[in-house]
Amino acid sequence: MIGETSSISAAIASASVPAAVKKEGTEAVDNYKSALQFEGVLLKEMLTDALPEEMGGTGGEGSGGEGEEEGAFSYDPQLSSLPETVANSIVSGGGLGLAKEMYKSFGGAR
Repeated sequence: MIGETSSISAAIASASVPAAVKKEGTEAVDNYKSALQFEGVLLKEMLTDALPEEMGGTGGEGSGGEGEEEGAFSYDPQLSSLPETVANSIVSGGGLGLAKEMYKSFGGAR
């Protein structure tokens, strides 16, 4: 899990923090960034689960022409990094709003 959050942490470092949170001080900013990190990990997991486990042509029964018909995707090793890349992009842009709502629910800036 530590390796999974390292690139998300880098995205959080560049993420914008709402002005209302900044007014509350350093501890509030740290708490907001923790919520943003949770949002990033959740996004990455959801996106990973959304991808098919086996791409067409990677295993399955038979070989040759049958493998191409098994899925809409052909195997691409870079596809495995797609969930992390998308999650990092979303988080560095401030997230989807989940972190902000979590922060508010814990009594943060309103």
